[in-house]
Amino acid sequence: MIELLLRLTAWLMSRIRVNRVERCDRDGVPVIIKRRRCCGSVVILVGNRFLALARSGTQMFVRTRAWMAWEQHCVGLLYADRPQVPADPGPSVWVPAMPGTSLRRLLQQGDSCLDAFVAAARELRRAHRMQCCFFGAGWSHGDLHLDNILYDGETDRAFLIDFDTRHKLGIDENRRQADDLKVLLLELIAAPGEAWRPLATAFLHEYGEAHLPNELAGQLAVPRGFAKILWYTRTDCRPYCEISPRLGILRETIRQVVPDAT
Repeated sequence: MIELLLRLTAWLMSRIRVNRVERCDRDGVPVIIKRRRCCGSVVILVGNRFLALARSGTQMFVRTRAWMAWEQHCVGLLYADRPQVPADPGPSVWVPAMPGTSLRRLLQQGDSCLDAFVAAARELRRAHRMQCCFFGAGWSHGDLHLDNILYDGETDRAFLIDFDTRHKLGIDENRRQADDLKVLLLELIAAPGEAWRPLATAFLHEYGEAHLPNELAGQLAVPRGFAKILWYTRTDCRPYCEISPRLGILRETIRQVVPDAT
C-alpha cells in the first residue's frame, strides 16, 4: 500500500505543469514564450511545501516577476552568444529557442546517444564554472532532469533550458552542483536495460570536476519520508530492488572516475 501511494504521488507530481509554453518567431529569431497558468501560483505554493518537507534544497518561484527575471538571467549568463530576445512588458518570458532534442527523447528513441551525454557533461561543466551574482558562487540549475537538456547533433552541442526552479540561497556550491548531477543520473539509471551504464560512465568522465564526486557519492543513498517520493519521481517509479543495484554500480563508477571518491 505504501509503495502504491508513493507511485501515485510521484506520477501526479511528474504531470504538474504550471506554465504554458509556445513557440514563435520574433524579428526572425525562433523564441520560446512561457506564461504562468492561472492556477500556477497555488500549485507552486503546494509544491514548495513538499520540496521543503523533502529537504530538496530547491524551490519554485511563487512570484511571476522573480521567475521571469531568473529565467532571463540564466539564458543571458549561459548563452550570451545566442540571439537575445527583448523582454516583453507582459507577464511572460521570451527567450531564444535552443536547437536540439531532449536527452529523454533520445533515450526513448533507442538510438545511440553517447555523443549527446558527453556533450551534456561538457556543457554542464562549463555552466557550473560560471559565477552567478545571485549565489555569489558557481551557478547551478536546480531541476536538471533529462527534458531540460537538449542536444543538437549538427553542432555536437548541448543546451540547458527551463529555469523554473532554483536552489535555495545559502546552500554550498558543491552540494548544489552535485544535486544537478544527481538528478540527471537518477533519471538515467531508470532507463530500461543496460544502456544507462556506458552513458553514465561517459558522462562522469567528461564532466571531470574532481571536487564534486565525493559530494555526489554521498547524495546517492535512498532517503526516507517525503524525500523518497521525490526519488520515485526521478527514477520513473522503479522499485527499490531495481534501483539499489544500479546505485551501487553508479557509486563504483564514481570511484573509478575519481579514485579517492567515497
